[in-house]
Amino acid sequence: MVALLWVSWALLIARPPDRLSAQASLNVSFGARYTTTLVHDSIVSPFDIRLGIAPALTLVAGLPLEAPWTADGVLDLSYGLVSRHDQGGGVTAITHVTTLTLGVALRRDLRHGFSAAAGAGLLAYLPTERIGIFRDGGGPVVPMGTAAVSYSPPFAARRGLTLEARYDLHGFLTPALRTEGFVNSTVVHRVALALRYRLRGASGP
Repeated sequence: MVALLWVSWALLIARPPDRLSAQASLNVSFGARYTTTLVHDSIVSPFDIRLGIAPALTLVAGLPLEAPWTADGVLDLSYGLVSRHDQGGGVTAITHVTTLTLGVALRRDLRHGFSAAAGAGLLAYLPTERIGIFRDGGGPVVPMGTAAVSYSPPFAARRGLTLEARYDLHGFLTPALRTEGFVNSTVVHRVALALRYRLRGASGP
């Protein structure tokens, strides 16, 4: 997986500089991301550990292939608060965490301003404090799968704006959780809604 990502990124940037500047596009998006439960356990009573809705910043470098396809390199950064949610309604903050992802995707332009993409990447959890489930760090970099749907109506396309929905999933298991006897990773789903702005390159969704 790691080798595939690096090869894909190398292909994105390996074109001659003059051709790359003429063909490549660069987009940035900002939005909000929802993440499903990271850990579910029971000590006296059940509780969940969750990452709250968090801001998400995404940078996408696209290189057109044979129409209507584009190869995308994706760098994504999100920052939020991890909390424990008890069954009785109590909430206890644990620490803030940054999630950093690097991925590649294949995007296809569709009709009426829509486009769709699917790909894979690597994800890392970077906690601000070594505490709780992160007392031994955020754990190894993990693989993830990702998909996205974008829509750019004509009035928005002229201004380089696109509405975007992104989805990804990955496994979550930290060293501290392994120490506590957790064996299997939790499958975590993330959904982000964002507004994308074209910084450079071809118009379109």
